[in-house]
Amino acid sequence: MAKKILFSLENCPKCIQTKELLSDRNKNDIEIITFPHDINRWSDEDFDLAKTHDVLEDLQRTAPILWVDGEKIIGYLRIKKWLQE
Repeated sequence: MAKKILFSLENCPKCIQTKELLSDRNKNDIEIITFPHDINRWSDEDFDLAKTHDVLEDLQRTAPILWVDGEKIIGYLRIKKWLQE
């Protein structure tokens, strides 16, 4: 089974919409990780996790990001489309 992680930010409207979309579809196989919206509040573990999954630079520009076995699906609309497929 493919490893799936949703990287999101606190107080991010698109991240909240995406989490609602996942709960509506009962996507229990997707791990949800939420970082503080302010990168200055991130812990060393947050940085390490984002770097390990190659989403650090992306999260500084936009969120949410769905990571599926190394493939990144960036943004609410793209994630919604991926879920519908």
